[in-house]
Amino acid sequence: MIPWCNLVKNQEKTHHQLVCSNREAVLAYNDKMMSSLALMGGILLLCPLLAAFFSSTKAVAAPAYLTASLLFFAMYFLHKLPAIRKYTLVELYLCFSVFFVLTIYLSVCHSPGMRATILLGAFCIMPMGFIDRPSRMNLFVAFWFAVHTVLAFLYKPLYAADDTINCLCFAILGCYLGNKIIRARLEGYEASRLLTIQNETDVLTGLSNRRKLFETLASLETEEEEKPSGFLMVDMDQFKTFNDNHGHAAGDRCLRLFGEVITRFTQNLRLNFYRYGGEEFVGIAYGYSKKELFSIAENLRLAVKSADMGGCQLTVSIGAAYCGDCRIRNYEKVIDRADQACYVAKRRGRDRVYMEHSEVKAKSCKG
Repeated sequence: MIPWCNLVKNQEKTHHQLVCSNREAVLAYNDKMMSSLALMGGILLLCPLLAAFFSSTKAVAAPAYLTASLLFFAMYFLHKLPAIRKYTLVELYLCFSVFFVLTIYLSVCHSPGMRATILLGAFCIMPMGFIDRPSRMNLFVAFWFAVHTVLAFLYKPLYAADDTINCLCFAILGCYLGNKIIRARLEGYEASRLLTIQNETDVLTGLSNRRKLFETLASLETEEEEKPSGFLMVDMDQFKTFNDNHGHAAGDRCLRLFGEVITRFTQNLRLNFYRYGGEEFVGIAYGYSKKELFSIAENLRLAVKSADMGGCQLTVSIGAAYCGDCRIRNYEKVIDRADQACYVAKRRGRDRVYMEHSEVKAKSCKG
């Protein structure tokens, strides 16, 4: 019994990890499904209303169809409000609650002399309708199954046993397939995420690569993106000499350790680093003043100098270019400015930070 419990717990934990790792994709999927389900539900329920003109049985149920249709349309338009959109999962459960209430009404009140039909579809569709914890979705289905079963035995005892068996079979089938589909979809998101990381990550350092850097620069030129306050160009001092003296394997190990230092250093900072090429790295900082940018660069220099690099001491030269409130048309030019500042730091003896002069910054703001 204990191994089975552990297995269920491990699966739930894995599901939780997949959702956390792919949160944006899950939220986007649920958001899309909420809009689609509410709109389609409102439109499809208008069909029985049209049939009410030709069928007396449909005419009796017309108020229920109309009420459900209006509720679906109301949820569709409310979902467009940002304040409501934050609660997409709650909306989805409400949406399916309306669906279940309608189908239970049709089964128990409208057609007590017939076996449930549309309700079976509800039990199959709901577990596949969106992404949430399987345990919660299964519990939701079980709740409506219990509600219908109790009402069926009270108000349609002739077909209560048949409805219970049929609904149970479809509920189990729906939950089983729904859980499998959710799992497959999450694994698809995870595979896509890992592939993206692989394409955007430098193998040696674990930092973002040059390709990711230029994608970031392109996105910075759009209006909605937050603009950086400055750029850092970090160059490892005399790395070519280190490679020649110790070999490329030692050089690769040094790059890996350097990447770990950068990762630890930026953990609590709004500073993203990218491997620019060879021993050069570009940092993009957000929300810092010119003085703060220089201080961050100086602290980084000290952190690298004091880090354990497998018995070797490593120093870096850092060039800083401040953006401030300037409107930048081409951020590659700002990287060039930081690169020129880095060359100045090297010419002045290496193992130091150089911030470009304010007049250089002012000239760049105009361009």
